Amino acid sequence: MRVDTAYDRTREPATDRGLREIVEGILTLAAAEKACLPVARIHSILHEMKTREPILSGLYFSLTGDVCYSDDVDKAIKNLVAWGSLENVGKSVVVAAGFHPFRKQLSNTWTKQQFQVVYAASLCFYDRLTGVPRDARREAS
Repeated sequence: MRVDTAYDRTREPATDRGLREIVEGILTLAAAEKACLPVARIHSILHEMKTREPILSGLYFSLTGDVCYSDDVDKAIKNLVAWGSLENVGKSVVVAAGFHPFRKQLSNTWTKQQFQVVYAASLCFYDRLTGVPRDARREAS
């Protein structure tokens, strides 16, 4: 008999949530206001994370030389720009003050387990982006 535990549910792909919504959550949940996110780096980091994060297993990337691109990631970024959560600055996006309502919406629409899984992936994303684990950033503060 299979026992359904929280751990089991978090290891499976989040099929009941769209990939774009998951990517939007990853980009905003652990974000710091005014953080600069190079768009090419967003694609690269999510491509690297895909093998370790089951919730990203449905993302498809085009690989051209050293450049990774995902249409779902690009659409998620454009959605966040349209909602005012991100701002375009050259070839980067900057986290704007408007991401707080989006975080609240996610916490109200997702189950606790779904929210925790995406938040953990968001922490991993920002660790890779900065090259410094979150715990080390706290200790340095």
